[in-house]
Parts: sequence; structure tokens; C-alpha cells
Amino acid sequence: TCNYPRAVNLENTDRQHLNATRIGATACARHGVFCLGAVVDFQKGERQMNMDYSLCQALTSLVGIDSVIVLYNIMCQYGKHFLKRVLKSPYLQVPSDVSMYKGIGLFHVHGHQDICFP
Repeated sequence: TCNYPRAVNLENTDRQHLNATRIGATACARHGVFCLGAVVDFQKGERQMNMDYSLCQALTSLVGIDSVIVLYNIMCQYGKHFLKRVLKSPYLQVPSDVSMYKGIGLFHVHGHQDICFP
């Protein structure tokens, strides 16, 4: 299997003295800038709800863009239930007119197997 569980276990170690353990962000690969309102703190390691918020903020701020490619190093786990999590939350939304294509970036894809992302 991929290295995702090992990475999460390392990230979720106890760090009680810290308010945030890292940050996450959604950025434009073409322009190399962070999307407005899409930088989040990880309070207890890398959690999907933090990245859900980041991605939804980025997607809702798009104007005139009808399709996006979302690359994430753990997309094999993260992307599986992304839309279900968004639909369950009263705080998240994805524009209905935006098509989202999911993938794993080249740097991280080598730690995955073919079954991770059909």
C-alpha cells in the first residue's frame, strides 16, 4: 500500500504545547500563488477537514474557470470521500459548474501503488 498511513501517524504525534503543527494551502500551479483565504492551520496534524476548507475556499473564489486539476500527495485517501464530506458540512461548498479532476503530483506518486489511484 502507499505510505499515507505512516505519514499520518508521524504527523499526528502529540504536540500539546503547539497551537498549530503546520499549515496547509491551496495554490495555483500555473502562477505559483496561494489562493485567497485558502491557507489553513493544522491544529493536530494533517486533517482532511482543514484541507476541505482550504480547497472549498479556493474553488468558490474562481471566476471564469470551469475545470480544475487538484493534485494532492494523499489524493488516494483524501479524494475518495471529498464530496461526501462537503455535502455533510453546512460550512463547505463546491461550485456546481466547476469540474474537478484529481491526481497525485509527480514528486509523491512514486510512493503509491497503481491501486491507490485508478
